[in-house]
Amino acid sequence: MNEIAQAALIILSSAEPSTGLTVGGWTMMLGSIGLVTVLCVFCLVRIFAEKSPSAHHHTPLDIDTHDS
Repeated sequence: MNEIAQAALIILSSAEPSTGLTVGGWTMMLGSIGLVTVLCVFCLVRIFAEKSPSAHHHTPLDIDTHDS
């Protein structure tokens, strides 16, 4: 058991420490998350802000198929 603990201690001590994100990484991550969030909010506002359906919105019953 002592040999396993020593081996684990050697492996852990030889590992490089985690440095985290660089400034470029933070910029890319925050920029992409911000862009996706803004796009989602923009689309939801456009969907829910419309008071009534306009002429370009059709349901299957409104479409004339010229069938007699």
